[in-house]
Amino acid sequence: MVLAALAAVLFFSPVVHKLQRMVDHLFFKRHLDTLAAIRALGAGDLADLPVENIETALLERICEICHRTYAALDERIEDTGKLFTHPVDSPVPMVGGEVSAGYELALPIERRDGISWLHLGPRSDGWETDEEEIKSLTSLSRFAAMSLEHARLSHTQIQDARLDSLSRMAGQLHSHDLKNRLHDLSFLAHHIGSGKLDAEDTSRMIAAIRKVVGRMQTLMQRMADPQAPIYPTLIPCDVSGLLKKSIADRLWPEGIHVHENLPDLPAAAADSAMLQGVFENLFDNAVQAMQKQGDIFVEALQADGMIQIRIRDNGHGIPKAFLKQRLFRLFATSKESGLGIGLYLSKRIIEAHRGTITAESEGEGKGSTFITGLPLWQHQDNKLKEDVL
Repeated sequence: MVLAALAAVLFFSPVVHKLQRMVDHLFFKRHLDTLAAIRALGAGDLADLPVENIETALLERICEICHRTYAALDERIEDTGKLFTHPVDSPVPMVGGEVSAGYELALPIERRDGISWLHLGPRSDGWETDEEEIKSLTSLSRFAAMSLEHARLSHTQIQDARLDSLSRMAGQLHSHDLKNRLHDLSFLAHHIGSGKLDAEDTSRMIAAIRKVVGRMQTLMQRMADPQAPIYPTLIPCDVSGLLKKSIADRLWPEGIHVHENLPDLPAAAADSAMLQGVFENLFDNAVQAMQKQGDIFVEALQADGMIQIRIRDNGHGIPKAFLKQRLFRLFATSKESGLGIGLYLSKRIIEAHRGTITAESEGEGKGSTFITGLPLWQHQDNKLKEDVL
């Protein structure tokens, strides 16, 4: 009888233990749920955290899903690198893979430059850690390492993209818009300081300085948020008169010759300040395309219930593929130092006027023509009356 009882105990003990583990897994969710853990340690939202919080956030999640009182990530390979702990006052593990005082496990994590270690403290629920859980934790530590590397890489890529955008923006400001405006201010200041101007000329120069400062302010606003909503204040606008004034007030390079065909036309419905910004951008592009040497042709006419403005240059032209697919898209540019904001914003401004803007070019080296269409004020006034009725 005794032998039979012993045999029964020896035979059924593993079965009973296994059954107990199954019941525990089913009714007491204290063992590691690998799939849930992987979801909790996903790299996506880790990458959204500030770079200095990634490691501690990862350790906090590991403690939560593994029921650990504390944890440490040791990247001090040969006394270099850093140690991260959660909570901050957790025990400091020894460098290397030995289980340090206060910790229950030290799990290796392979890296390109050596081995790091994930140290896990005792369970917060007092349960023992068995071999099955150790295997799950080992797999989890590898996935946590991949999540951490992915989050760090995402931060690096975001930082690189921001630096690249900043560099491109600074390059454009230096080589194009801001540089041109500063040159204008320097030119005006030189003439005012020469002492050779009478009161009328001085007054005209001061007005020109105010205009240049206004253009610089518009530039800063354009760079700050190119996708901000645009709400033009539409009033009757003499487009030919606005173009004549823009051309006359602009400080053109000596090698640029502007040819005007600007007859008297019916008023268009436009916000003159916004519209002038569009013309200035088109003039800037034309000057750049011709490398400050060539002819610009500006004409306005009435066609199909619209005021049509055509600005043509004999510069380097636009490649057909770029013209068709990318020209007016945000950040699309064919210039080495361009940022790709000016034409995108010009298109948004004109479309906010219920107008159109397109471009034509026979190809590289054959110049470009930008055609802007604005609705007549009479038509706009009728449309407003219809909206009210």
